Amino acid sequence: MNPIKEFSRFANSYQKYKIIQTKVAKHLVSKVSNKPKYILDLGAGEGEIYKNIDWDIKNFIAVDKSKKMLELHPEENVKKIVCDFSQKECFEKLKKEKFDFIFASSSLQWSKDLDFTFREIAKLKKNFAFAIFTDKTFETIHKLSNISSPIYSLDEILYFSSKYFMINYEVKRYKLFFENKMDMFRYIKRSGVSSGKRVLSYKETKSLISNYPSKFLEFEVVFLWQK
Repeated sequence: MNPIKEFSRFANSYQKYKIIQTKVAKHLVSKVSNKPKYILDLGAGEGEIYKNIDWDIKNFIAVDKSKKMLELHPEENVKKIVCDFSQKECFEKLKKEKFDFIFASSSLQWSKDLDFTFREIAKLKKNFAFAIFTDKTFETIHKLSNISSPIYSLDEILYFSSKYFMINYEVKRYKLFFENKMDMFRYIKRSGVSSGKRVLSYKETKSLISNYPSKFLEFEVVFLWQK
């Protein structure tokens, strides 16, 4: 299934499943000390970055490839743009907008070409703060299923970013506990952290649920920022 359609399909139920994304956005905003007034948010979704900003802003540009997700984003002082940061056309459009800082929280791991995305961001010549999930997210599931993660490794993220930026970075790991395994796998489906691609058959998924050894899911996020 196309990831864009998957995000849109679960847009209305996404709020209660994005526990980790909410924590990540809050921590990312805390990294920014200069309190920018004109903000661009790549992969803005329902507005976790916007909701965690505790200073006055002049304008906020929310960018997402899912129109339905953007419809749930707060409206005040917000301009919404539907475009895909994996596409050149998106950045051509953004060059015409006014902003002095770029956020991207829990979104850039879905870039089809992270090297391209970082290169285009660098051309905008703005300071930024990014939070990117790494391939260590759902690591146990991937190992048990003998499948590779659909997202980038920490080494890849740091390599691509170092080509274009002088950065600060921090790696944080999270665990999310569940009362039962069915709730755990329901979370994976609806959280927006998975790729939205069906990589296991029903029988394989059932076996994985039965054999999964823990009561928690693991996540790894790298925070990159320029002050």
